[in-house]
Amino acid sequence: MYYFVLLLTLIFVLAKLFGLIAWSWLLVFVPLIAWIIWLAFWIGLVVVIGLHEE
Repeated sequence: MYYFVLLLTLIFVLAKLFGLIAWSWLLVFVPLIAWIIWLAFWIGLVVVIGLHEE
């Protein structure tokens, strides 16, 4: 999943730099941002469960 997100982001960045898409930079980095949010959610969930079990 991680490599797919990186590849998709790389494709979007290259397409933006070569003028193939006219998206904002925020939209270009959405796959990476979404993956970071998803990762932060799971880390937070593990921390909360870990603190709850003590």
